[in-house]
Amino acid sequence: MKHEIGYGGLAASMILSRLFTEATSLPGSNTGYGMQRFTVTASAFLLSAVVFLPLFFAARKTAGENMLSAISKRSKALSGFIGVLLSLYLLFSASETALRSHYYATSTAFDSAPSLYFYIFVGAVLIFAIYKGLEATSRTGVIVFGGLIFLMMLMLAALFMEIRPDRLYPALIDNEQTFVPQVIKEFSLNSEAIIILTLCGKVRCRSHISLPLYLGVSCLIILFMTFLYNTVFGRLTSLLDFPFYTLSSVSDITLLHRINGIDVTVWVMAAVVKLAFTAFAFRETVCGSFGSARAAKILSFLFAVISLALSGLFTVFPETFEPLSALSNSGIPLLTAALLVPAAALLCMRSDRRA
Repeated sequence: MKHEIGYGGLAASMILSRLFTEATSLPGSNTGYGMQRFTVTASAFLLSAVVFLPLFFAARKTAGENMLSAISKRSKALSGFIGVLLSLYLLFSASETALRSHYYATSTAFDSAPSLYFYIFVGAVLIFAIYKGLEATSRTGVIVFGGLIFLMMLMLAALFMEIRPDRLYPALIDNEQTFVPQVIKEFSLNSEAIIILTLCGKVRCRSHISLPLYLGVSCLIILFMTFLYNTVFGRLTSLLDFPFYTLSSVSDITLLHRINGIDVTVWVMAAVVKLAFTAFAFRETVCGSFGSARAAKILSFLFAVISLALSGLFTVFPETFEPLSALSNSGIPLLTAALLVPAAALLCMRSDRRA
């Protein structure tokens, strides 16, 4: 199997994808004000670390092999069943990513741009990224991630005098009834674990290291973003659809003047990287579960087109998106995939050694 990327490139692209989800909230999921948001984030990532332990060990044991291929060698029926479930989950994840990107771009700097233009642009860039391959997309992800970190540093410098730590208060849990549901929802947003699960066979040595890097760095940056929201905006935070975009709008830097346009460009490119990685994850799912590498490459392009079409459908008919979103936010799909696939792969490899 050809190893195309390093674990650092995979981790950086996954962190970028997770931060994209954090910054592009959908209607009704505004970032809350208060210390509970910090506690929820830390608890959700701690839960993720525990749940993803089997994935960590499976990625370490497979030594670069596709987990689904390891399962397929022992049970094609189980591998096919898992492949179908993962494909459906990846398709919803990709369509949700496109939906978030469209809603974010058309609600902020490009509010007057027709939706069709947005999908044509994103679709063309996405198809090109899939055509260029995983290695080129990984490098792009690293560059965009670096641009995001630079953007955050500029914003911090511009907003430093506006930060008021006294807006934070010591109550770690404001509402006990909403705490657990918020933790579960936050946990469900870590769907990038499926990317590691499916792409670990494409990583040059130590693919398992991508997982703790992804969890640790994502958690720290999200906590930092939450700190900025709460200390700059205070109670207004809960009224903002896009706190990060609002930060970039009010951080008027002499060098760049208003950087909110750059902010939107960074997140749209982050969406393309995430969509491309999801398409590659689907490709490896088809290849590992059904053993058809040639068909998988063709289907990955079809996957991209269908995910964008579904995003457009969800935009026009939001009632079709809500039940799927509720299922995804329950944490059940991610929990099932993160536990079932690594456990099955480890059991199959253990059975092969005994045989």
